[in-house]
Amino acid sequence: MDKPFISAHSKSRVVKILLIAGAIVSGLSLLSGALSLIFPPLTDGQEIGDNPVGFAIALIDLGLALLTLLIYFATVVFFLLWLYRSCDNLRAFGARHLNYSPGWAVGSFFVPFANLVVPYRAVKEVWQNSVPPGETFLSVPTPPAWFPTWWAFWLFSSWAGNISLRLSFNENVAESTATIVSMIADALSIVAALFAFVVVDEIDQRQEETRETLRLGRFPGPPAPPAQLGALDVPSTY
Repeated sequence: MDKPFISAHSKSRVVKILLIAGAIVSGLSLLSGALSLIFPPLTDGQEIGDNPVGFAIALIDLGLALLTLLIYFATVVFFLLWLYRSCDNLRAFGARHLNYSPGWAVGSFFVPFANLVVPYRAVKEVWQNSVPPGETFLSVPTPPAWFPTWWAFWLFSSWAGNISLRLSFNENVAESTATIVSMIADALSIVAALFAFVVVDEIDQRQEETRETLRLGRFPGPPAPPAQLGALDVPSTY
């Protein structure tokens, strides 16, 4: 085997925790957006005492936006670290003729147009090859339906998020319209995070099971002591 196996299990746990945290924050943002549609927003030049509810909602929106940004970047970093390690482990499983290297699997997320297809195919290839080599010799398995579903919702949520960001800086767009688009983006991101959780967990389980099957990443223990210490010849002093 070309490369040693290094478990990505700890990284997958961090990614799953961040995905759940992101989904929770998006849910709170969705609720805050609904409240902003019900209660009048705080307008420019308006005193806080004149509209305390609007001020509270604006303050909550700001805090959630900062928290969303922080969790998003943390999720991206740890997801790419997990993906690189998981892709690199395929060589330790005996996989050959892979279409995507660990570097390209990660880097494809940042290449325009390629990032619409290549990252999904790379993740799909990791899932397909995260098994002992004998299981993929005759046919290439098809990933479950939640793999393409995850990718579709990831793309939709990304597009909706970009549209929402542009509308928020456009003074000619009604604030309610921007809020509704932002709520749609939040709803899509929640679904995408849940499916991403399943995808990461599925690949992690397959790799850990294959590690156990191939007995990878284990170091031999110390040698056992002699079975019969009393039988050893001890020189007599008498």
